[in-house]
Amino acid sequence: MLSSCAQFFNRSMINTCKNCSNEFSGKYCNECGEKVYSHDRSFKHLFEEVFHFFTHFEGTLFNTLRVLPFRPGQLSLDFINGIRRRYFKPIPFFLMAVILYLMFPLFGGLNMKLSFHLASPLYGEYATSLSEKVQEQKDLSPKELEEAFHYKGEKTSKFLLIIIIPFTALVSYAMAFRKRKYYYDHFIFATEIASVFILWGFLLLPLIKMLFASMGMALFEREGFVVIIMGLGLGLYVNFAAKRFFEWNFWIRTIYTIVLLTFLFAFVQTVYKFILFVIAIHLV
Repeated sequence: MLSSCAQFFNRSMINTCKNCSNEFSGKYCNECGEKVYSHDRSFKHLFEEVFHFFTHFEGTLFNTLRVLPFRPGQLSLDFINGIRRRYFKPIPFFLMAVILYLMFPLFGGLNMKLSFHLASPLYGEYATSLSEKVQEQKDLSPKELEEAFHYKGEKTSKFLLIIIIPFTALVSYAMAFRKRKYYYDHFIFATEIASVFILWGFLLLPLIKMLFASMGMALFEREGFVVIIMGLGLGLYVNFAAKRFFEWNFWIRTIYTIVLLTFLFAFVQTVYKFILFVIAIHLV
């Protein structure tokens, strides 16, 4: 009698996985790991999920923004050491920065006019030939082509910033592979740098420029000065981040910073802008 009751009870606790149809007992499928949700259709559960999302989102975002400016390199160091739950994951945080830049385009940023690409000493002839071909195929006037190119490039230029990360990581790995032997570590570090590049160069710095302009100070109106301030700010961040992440002395991390940012600037001015041109002109 007792054995039959036990068999009935055990049988009643058997679940069929909705993902792979495996029969199992407990809360997780032993084949695919899918969790059993017995209350996922209730409004209470829906409210709990929404509440958990916003409280978790707010907590991780606050921790990330608290650590990022005041402890350069700490986010990357914690992430590769397995301390992850308290922070935003690196790539989602970078994408959030890109979306903010997309929503609040305070700086024109890297979206150059078509005339810039046509005058490029590296790929100007190719750009001119391709532009003329597109203009003829689409039956556009030069002004219409310019406007269409700018419109397509405006959003493309922001999302294309993600290609900066693997390149920066590659340069970092080439210089510091003895200190951090895994490319993955450099990729995480490069993601932090790229996030700061966007937040500082295209969101915070424009706000500072607007503040100075409201005070009647035209110092930030000079484009060259803005570029210098952007580079110095990013350079200081990379320098302090490298101190914490690689545990280098001042001179080694200064050389690392100069070389890394030089390669990054060259990459943006050549490869990035060429890829941006090709994508934008084909989207016209």
